[in-house]
Amino acid sequence: MMRLPWQAREYERTCGDCGWTWRVPQQLARRRMKSISGFGVTSHGWQTGADRAELRAEVQSSMAVGAQAEAFRTCPKCGSERYIQRPAS
Repeated sequence: MMRLPWQAREYERTCGDCGWTWRVPQQLARRRMKSISGFGVTSHGWQTGADRAELRAEVQSSMAVGAQAEAFRTCPKCGSERYIQRPAS
């Protein structure tokens, strides 16, 4: 993925409850809905083994990114999910 020059590389989140500040990498700072496009069907109506393996790999990758993003969604100090976000300087 190509980063545009005006996009921040990191974002800073400040907890709305305790005021703690933490940094979040750009790729994890925004929620993205990525569709899983591995539901290919052959002319016989069945997925091939390669299609299933590709789908499984895509799902595993998506779950790993989701777990990383989840770790940054809560305040590391108090666990609150309330925060404001701005580009880090």
